[in-house]
This record gives sequence, C-alpha cells and structure tokens, in this order.
Amino acid sequence: MRPMASAAAVPTLLDTLVPTWTDRTVHGLDVAASPDRVAAAIRATSLDDAHVARLLVAVRTFGASLGQHKPFVETGDFEPGFVRLGESEREVCLGFIGRPWPGGEPGDSVYTAEEFVAAEALDQVKVAVSIRCAGADYGTLLITESRIVVGPLAKRHFGLYWRLVKPASSLVRSSLLRAIARQAERGTLS
Repeated sequence: MRPMASAAAVPTLLDTLVPTWTDRTVHGLDVAASPDRVAAAIRATSLDDAHVARLLVAVRTFGASLGQHKPFVETGDFEPGFVRLGESEREVCLGFIGRPWPGGEPGDSVYTAEEFVAAEALDQVKVAVSIRCAGADYGTLLITESRIVVGPLAKRHFGLYWRLVKPASSLVRSSLLRAIARQAERGTLS
C-alpha cells in the first residue's frame, strides 16, 4: 500500500477516503478558464460530451450507458454500485466496491463515505475517483485521480483484468478531462 506522497501536500477529499492504495492513475490538463468555471463543468459534463469515453464505456457496458444524459459525477463509469462519496467546492469523489472483472459478482452495497472508508476489500477492490481543479497562473489545472485498493483475495483476478482495462481506463479519463475543459473554456454549461 502506498501512502500520500508527502505530509506537506495539501490534502484532498480523496486523501481522506483512500489514504493508502495498491494502484493509482493520475491525469491532468491545463484549462484556460477560472477554477469556478471548471468546477461547474466538472459537475455538468456527461459521457455524451466525451466522445472517446462514451464509446469505450458503451463497449464495456454492452450499450447500457448509451443515452444516459446525466453528468459523469452522477453515474461514474456505469459500474453497478458507483456512488458519490463526497464533494467540496472544487472536487467530486465517486467510488465503488466490487469485482469488476468478467464473472465477478456484485460487491458490497456502499451508500456513504463512512461505509466506504470502513469497508474491507478482502476479495474485492475499492475504487475511488476524484475529479478536481486548482487555480494556476495560466488558468486552472484539472485533475482526475483514481485510487484502487485490491483485497488480498482479489489480487490475481484484478491483476489480469487491470492489465487489459487500464489503457482503456486512461483513455476514458483523458477524454472526460478534454470534455470538461471544452465546456469550461467555451462557457457552454447547461
């Protein structure tokens, strides 16, 4: 398990939900818009706005995600059990506990951040996704970070699954960031 990089780092909501993790992905994008506009775009952007993400998630969900015109922060990756774990002015965190690999059974039902933090992922994975922004001299830094805690009985199944899925997951996150940036920079928030 890997802890937060530095005690001097400014803690995020994600740090309180998943302070240690087995695997982590981070993607960032510079946005020529104010942090307030980017924060609003985080809450408004749907997979329909993120073309590559929409396609890849549709393939993974056998089309069930198509036509769901809801913001990403309400649906996540359309993984059963994805819930909003919390939010601040400039960050939204989603998460789920389960077995996302083929043949994996649904995970424990989690409805609150407290239940998520307390749950043990013995034969499952705990996944938390943060989409956040921070002001910078050039505008705003938009970040998505995913942290995964792999239970000891899930390592083999998840390892195989993640080797295949991680590249597509990175494409989904990058596509989503570009869609959020487009909305923030154009001011096309609905």
